[in-house]
Amino acid sequence: MYLPLPTPEEMAAWDNKSIVEYGLKPEILMENASREAFGLIKCRLKNLSGCSALVFAGSGNNGGDAFALARHLWNSDVKVMTLHSKLLKEYDGAAGYHLSLMLKLDIPNFHLSEYNLDFIKDVDIIVDGLLGTGFTGELRQDYVQWIKAINNVGARSYVISLDIPSGIDGVTGEPSPVAVRADDTVAFEEAKLGLLQPEARDHVGCLSIKKIGIPRKIKSDSPPKNYLLDVNILDRLTVPRRTMHKGEGGHVLVLGGSQALSGAAVLTCLGALRSGAGLVTLACPAELAGRIKGGWPEIMTLPLGEGMHWHRDMIVALQEHLSRFDAVVAGPGIGRDSSTMEFLSAYLDILHPRTLFDADALYFLSLEQSYLEKISQFREVLLTPHPGEMARFFGVTADQINQERTRYVQEFSFRYKINLVLKGAATLIAGSDRHFYVSPFATPNLAVGGSGDVLAGIIGSLMAQNLSTQDAASVGVYWHGLAGKELENTYPYRGNLAREIADILPQVLAGCKGRKREDKVFFFCSKTHTTRD
Repeated sequence: MYLPLPTPEEMAAWDNKSIVEYGLKPEILMENASREAFGLIKCRLKNLSGCSALVFAGSGNNGGDAFALARHLWNSDVKVMTLHSKLLKEYDGAAGYHLSLMLKLDIPNFHLSEYNLDFIKDVDIIVDGLLGTGFTGELRQDYVQWIKAINNVGARSYVISLDIPSGIDGVTGEPSPVAVRADDTVAFEEAKLGLLQPEARDHVGCLSIKKIGIPRKIKSDSPPKNYLLDVNILDRLTVPRRTMHKGEGGHVLVLGGSQALSGAAVLTCLGALRSGAGLVTLACPAELAGRIKGGWPEIMTLPLGEGMHWHRDMIVALQEHLSRFDAVVAGPGIGRDSSTMEFLSAYLDILHPRTLFDADALYFLSLEQSYLEKISQFREVLLTPHPGEMARFFGVTADQINQERTRYVQEFSFRYKINLVLKGAATLIAGSDRHFYVSPFATPNLAVGGSGDVLAGIIGSLMAQNLSTQDAASVGVYWHGLAGKELENTYPYRGNLAREIADILPQVLAGCKGRKREDKVFFFCSKTHTTRD
């Protein structure tokens, strides 16, 4: 349910321990990697005999993987030509070993700087082994030209990248400034963190993970900081007992809604109800409560005070009822009036230990960051900002947050020690265990007003159902992402409503549970493949 997402540095440490402490020869790891890549190519193209392949080999271990793969392709009657980025005599170690095996087969090879790529018109297979996961910074101009040539020819060919598309940063997922656009990326041993970042999605194609023999003990003794959510996280949800009653589904309190923003609070309540909460109560100003009750009979209301506005005195009425709720979602549509801020400040003095802060409550906390220290005393409290809300905590722009999402989440987590969900494509979760979790979903159908309110309701519901905050966040984010993917089928060009995300939740879960299997091969795919007979 949590799959390792090592950084390039962490992966290099695993490789080194495998070689130094366990005596695994790097030549064997490289051979294993090339065979896994070869197996994927055979799966895609079926009959390789008579195909043509252009293999790009870089200067490091990625180049050695490419040399070994060229040999397997050649032995399967593929017409192979290898283009290498440095002189043959400069290759040593494991890469030099596999180069020597390739040369014994008389496979044609040329130095990239001496070969005119403009002459390449049609080729069946392109192997991208130019740059590995250790690449960072800006590409040299010659690499920019080589990658552009790969993409030009690759528009008519099948392109497979070894471990990572060349030009992609292994941590941030950013092209630098260009990167190979692959049909398949085969990640060796584990997917690297950068591959799951939104910026990498258009380059990765179908992501596969293939094991190459790193001992499990090495990975368990030196776990990575980041993990990928997979479908097995839904195992945290148990099948309801036939004799259950509504009290067993948990009671969620939503503190939200204001004169012009009541829809956000309603969507949060719908998200909670559709994800299994037994009872959902909306606490809001009395006049607003009457209006909501008339339109949404499933939502109970707790009128606070008089009129349409929040104020500090409401806290007395709220405190009387707070203990009967299993979890609280504070903030959706609550507004930013100064009197509302006073109410939220008073709420921190009676804070329910399982509270999710979202939307306008986050605006208040960003203005008074000293309150974060008070919140951090409660291990089950959660914050769920989108990039714009996260930006206010750091005094930067939303674009800056999106460019370095991992860094900002880690900095916030280490500074305040509060559970955090940074929403957006490839949503990030910072857990109390000091690990970080990445959602595999990036779907435009979730990029709609109210989507985050629904997510807050889902997570609040799961917190009320007695899941730990970390598990509730992980399950909620994954379930929400599944709903977005399902809506792509009905609304391929978007146009779905936020409440439809909530409404489809039970159906998505039932379908996933019915066909669920442990599938650690394909996490996402943006390509449509055809096989060659």
